[in-house]
Amino acid sequence: MLDLDPGWSSLWSAAWKIGKAERTGPVAELNSAPVAGCIPWRGFTWRQRQHHRPGLESVLMTGRQHGFESHREDQFVVMADFVGESEELLSQPFQLSFHGQGRWRKHIPDFLTISSSGRWLVGIRPADRMSDDDLMKFAATSEVALALGWGYAVVTGWRLQAWRNVDLLYSRRRPMQDPLGLKPLLLEAARAAARPLTFAELAATYEYEALARPVVLHLLWHRQLGVDLSAPFRDGSVIRPASTRQVTQ
Repeated sequence: MLDLDPGWSSLWSAAWKIGKAERTGPVAELNSAPVAGCIPWRGFTWRQRQHHRPGLESVLMTGRQHGFESHREDQFVVMADFVGESEELLSQPFQLSFHGQGRWRKHIPDFLTISSSGRWLVGIRPADRMSDDDLMKFAATSEVALALGWGYAVVTGWRLQAWRNVDLLYSRRRPMQDPLGLKPLLLEAARAAARPLTFAELAATYEYEALARPVVLHLLWHRQLGVDLSAPFRDGSVIRPASTRQVTQ
């Protein structure tokens, strides 16, 4: 479906925005395109009776709000923030112009994530709503990512239980004051235990269990403690030390 003749990456182009200025260049040069100051190619609008749900999501790893155009995209932003590896997250980073089926076409990837391990382009589309046109756009974006040495993924959904658990931890993601010093106490209790403790057991290591529970959830969000996300989260969920990272949040 795509025209991938020799030199295609110099013929296909990408356009991005920095402030009010638009920049355009061949996709072969996207690695050298500036990232700082880039804004979404398409604006986010709200109006009555629209069929999608755009919004802004606050992301801890960047310290900014990021736009999304649907509930599925919002879920991805939350999941990306939970993983915590990305140094930058760009919504609708650029508009791709590619040649397919005999004519020029356009596509805007949903997200670009940037971390120390590389860059990933991400598309969001429910598995039961993919048309042939969508597949061609995703294939074109995949070729661009491959040529640039980037990763590419199309997110078609999340395992329901994993999403429910992350959504639970989401409520405790923000930086929190710890006047009682519970974070280091709970981390030490988890590491020093002869066997992995359950959520209820770990919270009960502090004399006021009700105060310890939200702190454990906060440490789980920040990946300083770990839990099996595929099972329902309850008092009996086994909590494990995730690492020896310094508590900073």
